[in-house]
Amino acid sequence: MQYHLDGFTPGDPALRRAVDGLSQPESSDLYEEVDVLIVGCGPAGLTLAAQLSMFPEITTRVVDQKLGPLEFGQADGVACRSMEMFEAFGFSERVLKESYWVNETSFWRPDPEAPETIVRADRIQDVEDDLSEFPHTILSQARVHDFYLEAMLQSPRRLVPDYGRRFSHLVVERDGPSAGEYPVVAHLERVDPGHEGHVEVVRARYVVGCDGARSAVRTSIGVEVRGDAANKLWGVADMLAVTNFPDIRLKSAIQSSNNGSVLVIPREGGYLFRMYTELGELEPGERASDREITPDDIIAAAQNVLHPYTLDVKEVSWWSVYEIGQRLSETFEESTPSGADDGPRVFITGDACHTHSPKAGQGMNVSMADSFNLGWKLASVVLGMATPELLETYSVERQSIAQELIDFDRAMETLFAARANTTADSGVAKAQQAQFQEYFTRHARFTAGVETTYAPSLIT
Repeated sequence: MQYHLDGFTPGDPALRRAVDGLSQPESSDLYEEVDVLIVGCGPAGLTLAAQLSMFPEITTRVVDQKLGPLEFGQADGVACRSMEMFEAFGFSERVLKESYWVNETSFWRPDPEAPETIVRADRIQDVEDDLSEFPHTILSQARVHDFYLEAMLQSPRRLVPDYGRRFSHLVVERDGPSAGEYPVVAHLERVDPGHEGHVEVVRARYVVGCDGARSAVRTSIGVEVRGDAANKLWGVADMLAVTNFPDIRLKSAIQSSNNGSVLVIPREGGYLFRMYTELGELEPGERASDREITPDDIIAAAQNVLHPYTLDVKEVSWWSVYEIGQRLSETFEESTPSGADDGPRVFITGDACHTHSPKAGQGMNVSMADSFNLGWKLASVVLGMATPELLETYSVERQSIAQELIDFDRAMETLFAARANTTADSGVAKAQQAQFQEYFTRHARFTAGVETTYAPSLIT
């Protein structure tokens, strides 16, 4: 097939025309001054980097303290709205081809006749008809990163991340002789072999912290995180196993009578599956790292929940433990001094703004949506198509969505971890299960990412 856009160009149609004079992947070492400096190569950072790399006029640098791309683990749920974003970047069909499609969800509870065992309570459609042209899918976060990195490499800027750079601190210089077009001064410490300890100084128009729950960018601008911990310990593992549990290839929420709960997530490829497994309570002040949990502990807990079904684990490809907590940053941007007319210069997105339980499958999706919201606004301001006032809508809009996410996650966690009723009155047990399923169904549009509503503002 021939592709015509401003004339015929042979070759790969996905490869955008490079900036004049740029034929190789761009080395951002060339730039000590950039329009946008992105700190962090997670889903939020790469979404923003891929978005900005499509604008030939915008210079972008993206850095991460890791020494290379993500390879295993972390998030895997891709909501319908995220699939729509992937369509904008041109790789939705590849995600559809590689991913597991979540079409149904099953619910399991204790058998009223034998409470020490579990029985299927119901199976429901995961996404309602005509909600989106795309399904809810499961794909490794590492593969999502791969697609973003490829889109960046094929962009007009041929953008590649700079790994091995740890963000140290920043200063916004709005006044004085050094203030100018690039008022944000960021200090980066090299941690890659052969360059350890070397400090790079980058001046930027804007800096965006996509550097996770312990964000150094957030700390640099003095933004506080508020919230609490539920003192619940959970384990998660990607497993290859032999099992007679009949719904192992369905997303399954399992509540036992006395052994906790498990969430089963089938993985792409047809063999692996992920299990989120409840591991008990934490004492006040205790951290997950204090327990010295092993993969065998997670497996044993899951086996207890699945009884009478068996789980013979052959391999664990990735695992982790975590504690439940819902926390939200007080703002998603720097505090602009009184009288300043240039708007905020530093922003945070993703886990730097909000943290919660991973079982809701929202972390990666909401993080990417944060950056998708901010990206076009940054591009519009940098290109002179909008005033800096536009940037002030980002924090207002996305903080309200993050609060909805925190509220949803807190309620979902409470319902999921509740001990299933095992009294002889099966009506009580069914009512309890119905409450959990009703909440899941009622909020399906929110988890699909298609129920976002912003308050009236400059642009709504």
